[in-house]
Amino acid sequence: MTFRILCLDGGGIRGVMPARILQAVEQQLGSPLKDHFDLIAGTSTGSILAVGIALGKSPEELLNLYLEKGLQIFPYQSILSPNRLPLILQYGFSAPKFSDKGLIDVLQKQFVDLTLVDITPDPNKLMDSLKVLIPSYDTMGRNPVIFKSWAHDHWYAQLPLWEICVCSSSAPTYFPAYRIEKNGQVYSLIDGGVCANNPVSCAMAEAIRLLRQSSNKNESLGDVIEQIKVISIGTGDPASPISWERARGWGKIQWAVRIADIFMDAPTDIHQYVAEQIMSVNQNDEQPSYIRLQLPLKDPLLAMDDARPDNLQKIINKTDVYLEQVRGKLEKFLLNW
Repeated sequence: MTFRILCLDGGGIRGVMPARILQAVEQQLGSPLKDHFDLIAGTSTGSILAVGIALGKSPEELLNLYLEKGLQIFPYQSILSPNRLPLILQYGFSAPKFSDKGLIDVLQKQFVDLTLVDITPDPNKLMDSLKVLIPSYDTMGRNPVIFKSWAHDHWYAQLPLWEICVCSSSAPTYFPAYRIEKNGQVYSLIDGGVCANNPVSCAMAEAIRLLRQSSNKNESLGDVIEQIKVISIGTGDPASPISWERARGWGKIQWAVRIADIFMDAPTDIHQYVAEQIMSVNQNDEQPSYIRLQLPLKDPLLAMDDARPDNLQKIINKTDVYLEQVRGKLEKFLLNW
C-alpha cells in the first residue's frame, strides 16, 4: 500500500502561498484533495489549511478565507497603532502585537463546533480514514502537544477544531498564549512553529508507526518507508542573513526583535533535513516519493502579518511565478500519485 502525506508549514498570512499551490495540486489530481491523502499535517496557518482540507473545503475557498478575513486577524501594521492600546493596558508595553479575538472569530465561523473526532470518527479503521496532525507547544509543561485526530482517548479529543487551530497559531510576540483547562489541568498553548513549523518529520514518524502496526511485522524499516509519499509545502523562505559582525554583539533587545522569525525558520529547516534523510533511503529520480515546494523569498516586505490586499496580491503573483518554474517537476511527481 501507499501512505500519502500532505504537510503544511506555518507562516501567518503567507498561508496564501500553500493555498495557491494546493489549487495547482488539486487541479492536477482532478478531484478534492481530501480524497488523495491518508494524513494531513499542518502547523499554525498550516493547521487552518489542514483542517479546512480535511473538512472538504477547496483550496480556492481557503485562499479566499485569507483574502477576505486576513485584515480581521491582522488588522494593522505598526505596534504603535492606537488599536493596540487595550492590549497594552491589559498586558503592559511588552504586550503581543495583536489580540486573538479576530483569529478566534474567523475560525469559529469556519469550523463551528466540529472536533478532531469528526475528521477520523473510527480509530479502528485508521488505514482507511483521513487523519490530521497539528503541533502546538505547552508553556506550562514545556512540551510539544501534538493534536492527532485518531487519538480519541487523549484529553484534547473533544476540543473544537477552531480552538486547536488557535492553539497552533498563537505565535509568540504576535498573539497571546491560549489557555485551556481540561480535566483539572491547565495548558498554556502557543504556536507549534516553536517546535515544528514544518511538521513533516512529525507526520512521517506517525506514518511509520501506523504502517508498522498495520503491516507484516517482518517488514524492515526500509520497506515501510518505501510505502510513504510526501508533499511538503512551505510559506516562503524570507530569512535575510544575519552577519557574524552583527550577531556577535547582539544582546536581549536585538535578539528579541528577530527571535520570532528565527524560532519559525530554524525548526522548518531541521525538520526538512530529517525528512530528506529518511526519504533518501528509497528516493529515486524516476519515481520520487518526496517533494518540497518552497518559494525562495528575499522580499522583506512579505511579512507574515501584512494582510493588506496589495501585499497578498504580491504574494500570489510570486507564487504563480514559482509554480511555472516547478510545474514540470510537480506534474511528474503527481503522475503516479
